[in-house]
Amino acid sequence: MNDTQEAPRATGPDDEFDPHKLRTIADVKRSTEDRWVAGVCSGVAKYLNIDPVIVRIVIAVLTIVGAGAILYGAAWLLLPSDDADKSIAAGWFKLDDNEEQVRKIGLVAAGVIAAFSVLGSHGDWWWGTGWLLVPLAALYYFFVVRPRKGDREAIKAQVMAEMPTTEKITAEVQAKIDKKVAEKIAHARQRKSKALPLLTLSLIAIGVASTRIYADTHDVNWTTYVAVALAITGIGLVIGTFWGYGGPLIFLGIVLGLVLAIGSALPHGRVGEQRPDPTTADGVQARYEHGIGLLELDLTGVSDPTELLGRTIALDAGIGETRVIVPDGLNVEVDAEMDLGEISVFGRKDHGQDAQVNTAATGKGEALTIKIDQRVGNVEVVRS
Repeated sequence: MNDTQEAPRATGPDDEFDPHKLRTIADVKRSTEDRWVAGVCSGVAKYLNIDPVIVRIVIAVLTIVGAGAILYGAAWLLLPSDDADKSIAAGWFKLDDNEEQVRKIGLVAAGVIAAFSVLGSHGDWWWGTGWLLVPLAALYYFFVVRPRKGDREAIKAQVMAEMPTTEKITAEVQAKIDKKVAEKIAHARQRKSKALPLLTLSLIAIGVASTRIYADTHDVNWTTYVAVALAITGIGLVIGTFWGYGGPLIFLGIVLGLVLAIGSALPHGRVGEQRPDPTTADGVQARYEHGIGLLELDLTGVSDPTELLGRTIALDAGIGETRVIVPDGLNVEVDAEMDLGEISVFGRKDHGQDAQVNTAATGKGEALTIKIDQRVGNVEVVRS
């Protein structure tokens, strides 16, 4: 009988690929060296072995439709940095042994929410014009990223030539090489210059001022100002991939993108109070829209209320309160819907998510139909 033992399987350094370990996106670590905000884009790029500029552009584009901020925020909280073992969320909530499981669930949930934000309210934008980003990204890769990779390889060859020939290419030496390459590239791009952010902010101020002048003679929503600022910020970020340091613009772009996404979901950009009180039936509009705040339609001052019978008045509001006051004795039917909040129509109430109250006409013959659609807040219809 031969006493034989199975030879131990050779293992490489920790950073080499291990076919016995399945790597997922949850294994990404945020970079502490090549970082603009939290090192998420650089960490993902290193994991995928691509240029960080590609990831930053993708996040910037997705931020315009809300998904970028969701993905970046989740990665910031759930992914540890490359000089730490625990993520920010693990420290806050003391996850301990459950961190890896929570990380995977959190990243998957963030991905699902981000996908719905793109394919949901912004699906028409993507399938309409958003697909143009695909050929533009291809052109950017072939004319910018690939040449830049060649520059990186040249710098890496120069760094390796400067290393002592007696040193073996171990994981530690490879880390030194990568660090020196990153330092040389960062120095070559002069990323720390504040000229680009200051220039971009100046152009934003000019763009907003020009929009304000235009608004004196045209009907302009407040979201237009945000869109102008976001467009100029996007141009600054693109320029920052070639010259200057556009790091501070990323946070500005995320904030502007979130504000624009919220504003775009509202039916109208109006903010504050809107209190129409028409005195004649002809003065009653067929539709009223409001963004954030109070929309109060008072019909008690209409001198010829019977002329409203057979008509339909639609009120579309975003966040806040919608209130309709109708004259006593007027035959009215109401169809009110709310995504989240409370509805009260002549004493009948419903609250919560997808609240809805429908009331039939109180009398015979023609009736005034009032349709109310609001996102979040309170709806009230009363008689006076």
